[in-house]
Amino acid sequence: MLYHPTKNKAIASNRQIILDVNGQQLQSWRVNSGKSQLMLYFGGNAEAVEENISELGQIFPNYTIYLIAYRGYGTSSGRPSEKALNQDALAIYDKLVNNYETISVMGRSLGSGVAVHLSANRKVDKMILVTPFDSILNVANETYWMFPLSILLTDKFESWRKVKYITNSSLLLIAEHDEVIPASYGIKLANYFPKGRAKVKIIKGANHNNIGTFQSYRQALIQFTQE
Repeated sequence: MLYHPTKNKAIASNRQIILDVNGQQLQSWRVNSGKSQLMLYFGGNAEAVEENISELGQIFPNYTIYLIAYRGYGTSSGRPSEKALNQDALAIYDKLVNNYETISVMGRSLGSGVAVHLSANRKVDKMILVTPFDSILNVANETYWMFPLSILLTDKFESWRKVKYITNSSLLLIAEHDEVIPASYGIKLANYFPKGRAKVKIIKGANHNNIGTFQSYRQALIQFTQE
């Protein structure tokens, strides 16, 4: 129920690259090649990350951006799991770190858990979390309270346990009317960060799927990366 792999969209084939990571081949897209700063993008559980190529390329003109299709997503090999996604994120960082002056990370929804894991275990310049959660387990418990999810759910993505190890500057973008990950879970996560490490921006009027269409969302991203 947690993973909903997407099929590829017929766009941006000239930007497509394959990353050999942990014995798997991960379909990825590279945007704004040749910059000294790198932004890694990890998407949501049913997101075709390549659909963000144009928008992110415009928002982050000073970054080379890698958009990663998880195992089992697009044409990427393997099957997704919390352990696999986290290990792949670390391996991708290690593969690219010597090619850039700084590495930042952006994670949306499910990808916020991957971004937090990376930031807690590697030197990351800036971290952006879009519609984040404190843990998938807590979010699921609100809907499926009648089931023993602490036992049944093997992939819990407990970001709240990890953010205390994060030393970078972080931005949390929360949708005011998020019907998938209620805003309260992103706010709870922010409270676990060391004091002064996390900035929180609630996008008024936004829901889980349309947050990216708001000008206040774009402005927050631009301002944060220019600070």
